[in-house]
Amino acid sequence: MTVSAHVQFIPLKEDAPMQAVDKAILIIQESGISYEVGPFGTSIEGNAVDVMKLIQTLLESDISQEFLLNAQYHVGPARLSNIDKVAKFR
Repeated sequence: MTVSAHVQFIPLKEDAPMQAVDKAILIIQESGISYEVGPFGTSIEGNAVDVMKLIQTLLESDISQEFLLNAQYHVGPARLSNIDKVAKFR
């Protein structure tokens, strides 16, 4: 099953928070899952097992001593792909 998700990694108590965000994005990039970085989070799309594995990797990371990880999932057989969701605006 393919799912879409939006992931937001928010480092807390960091002197250089954007460096921590960049590390989280690197983990996403290296996952092999389709992604698009946005100003407030990263949209990802792929096999549900792979997406969940990526979320678990972020949860277990040592990128930041303390962080918030927000994830929204879009699941269902008739869901639009991430590209289709924004196509009319591009």
